[in-house]
Amino acid sequence: MINEIHIEKVTSYKNPAKFLPTKKISLVYGLNGSGKSTISDFLYNPDDPEFSDCKYNDNSESEILVYNQLFLKDYFYEEDNLKGVFTLSKENKDVLVSIEQETKKMDPLKATKTSLEEKISELDKQIAAAKQNAVEQVWEIKTKYTGGDRVLEYCLDGLKRTEPLFNHISSIDLPSVEPEDTIEGLKTELASLQGDKAIPINRIDDFSFSGVSVEENDLFQKIIVGSQEGSVAEFITTLGNSDWVKTGLSYIPKSLDSSGSACPFCQEDTITEDLLESIKGVFDVSYDRDIEQLKKNKDEYFALESLLNIKDIKDIVVVSSDLSQRWKSNVEEINANYRENKLLIESKLNNPSSTVALKSNRNVVDKFNGLIGEVNELIDIHNSRLDNKQASLAEIKIRFWALMRWYYEQTLAAFMKADERLKKTKNERSNELKSNASKIRLLSESIVELRKKTVNIEEAIININNGLSEIGITDISIIKHSNNLYRISRTDTNINAFHTLSEGEKTVISFLYFIELCKGQLSATSSPKNKIVVIDDPISSLSHIYVFNICQLIKRIFFNSPDFEQVIVLTHSLYLFYELTHTNKEKRNELQELYRIIKNSSGSNIIDMKYEEIQNDYQSYWAIIKDDLSPPALIANCMRNIIEYFFNFVQKKDFGNVFQKPALSGDKYQTFYRYMNRESHSLGQNIFDIKEFDHAVFKEGLKLIFEECGYSDHYKAMMK
Repeated sequence: MINEIHIEKVTSYKNPAKFLPTKKISLVYGLNGSGKSTISDFLYNPDDPEFSDCKYNDNSESEILVYNQLFLKDYFYEEDNLKGVFTLSKENKDVLVSIEQETKKMDPLKATKTSLEEKISELDKQIAAAKQNAVEQVWEIKTKYTGGDRVLEYCLDGLKRTEPLFNHISSIDLPSVEPEDTIEGLKTELASLQGDKAIPINRIDDFSFSGVSVEENDLFQKIIVGSQEGSVAEFITTLGNSDWVKTGLSYIPKSLDSSGSACPFCQEDTITEDLLESIKGVFDVSYDRDIEQLKKNKDEYFALESLLNIKDIKDIVVVSSDLSQRWKSNVEEINANYRENKLLIESKLNNPSSTVALKSNRNVVDKFNGLIGEVNELIDIHNSRLDNKQASLAEIKIRFWALMRWYYEQTLAAFMKADERLKKTKNERSNELKSNASKIRLLSESIVELRKKTVNIEEAIININNGLSEIGITDISIIKHSNNLYRISRTDTNINAFHTLSEGEKTVISFLYFIELCKGQLSATSSPKNKIVVIDDPISSLSHIYVFNICQLIKRIFFNSPDFEQVIVLTHSLYLFYELTHTNKEKRNELQELYRIIKNSSGSNIIDMKYEEIQNDYQSYWAIIKDDLSPPALIANCMRNIIEYFFNFVQKKDFGNVFQKPALSGDKYQTFYRYMNRESHSLGQNIFDIKEFDHAVFKEGLKLIFEECGYSDHYKAMMK
């Protein structure tokens, strides 16, 4: 069934026009020249280049049969012999039953075909949706790493559209282990290869710290107390206060009184020459040597402070923030140990008898030199990359995409799993569809073979001749010309009668032939399909005595038959349009849709029509003159028809007598009067000058006619 017809850029269809039939019967009304034949011509030959911008949607792949002027040209007017119409023979009952049975088998197969096609279409949508979801997620790569000063943008050269980007990342193998690279790390490497920072870097020398020998000197663990001989020495040792005594000696005067000098410890005059010598004897030469060595170690260690002003490496372009932090921590550890050791050395000198444990920086320095090695390795890599810049950029690009592939594994894995599952199901449905198509083909071939046994044209001839008799045409008949051709014959002569036919007779015969064509097939090998019938003005040049018969044929043969899936009738006759419209509202709403084609300066357009809007020809003329966009010639023509129809019927006045009223004799209405005389049934030399047409004046003139004749109420009613 056709569910959409779209007409555009052809004949009077300047703008797109379409209608969307949903019911079996579509009735389309339009005046001659409005664009009806354009629709039927398109459906008759949709492949004509003239209709390149037109389209229709047939959801059942039906056979479309069109009756219009092109049909008459192809099948009737240019040939004396009509093409034979094949129908089934009634005599061969067994074959007829077989064909009926085979045809019934076709319906479930076609239903299965439609169902499978819908399932495949739905699977295609799901496959597309799954891919679109993955594509949108992967597109984040483009939004994150392109634009502005994003240094990694070169990695996406040629991949800044959704499809290429998705295909590229999908083609990359998933790394076996998580890459050690980070985006920040890659950016750091790139920064070292581009711009002002793309310069060679000098290596860093190993750090040498001679203070380790001081830090590990055993002297700091030695208890320095001097000589242990003599009663005073024993006493000092017993008290364990040699450092205190040594310090107190500096407070004893250089010359002593004979009676004794004040003791720096007890402040009594107890220090004599003998006691002083005994105390000094405790602090012998070895004591002094140890103290001197401590002082020497102190001077040596304290002199190393300038070595510890180690520069930070955070400004070296190849150094990561992590490595810079480890460097800083190591330097701080060395400095902290150094500061603490200085305090311990001072303490030891102040208290030689105490023991102190200096912190050795040996391991810390070794670790620091290890960091220097890491930095130098990065520097060497950086300098090497500068020497091979293009290869380095390409290598970073590969590592970038390996990282992206790892990051988006979950997205890609989910898509690949869904894609594989859906395509597997689609493949299964496709195989089922192929099997179904094979069954349909075999069944169609079987029906064709059965038709070959019974098909003939005799029944079609009988039906057409009976139809002619029923309409009242008894002197014309169709006779068999050959195995599949017709010819026209008159009862009073057997000569070629084609050129003796009137236009009305040709119309009747051609339409009866079209009916048989729709009922049968054009050849014995035709395969049965659903049928869509399009009829364009079947009463053209037809006497009114035949119009009713044609109308009844259309309803009986096409409307009321289940053999036709859809029927579209286009006509300029309101009588035919009204007669074909179902009078029962429920039946009309169930089976029929009404449309109108209108044409104005903007071109032709197709609009929906309600049953209540159906008018006679007289009403249609009024509708046209009320439309300012209607062509001037058409407005003038419709005005004359209104005047003729109304006054001939009501007042029995001729057209010219209507204009004898004095009010219409003024110059203002002379142009209107002249066009009323020229625009309807005038001679061919009457040429309409569109520049002289004044729609307002013409309507005013028409109004004046009705008012002067006493029918102003009628004018007002019709102009609402």
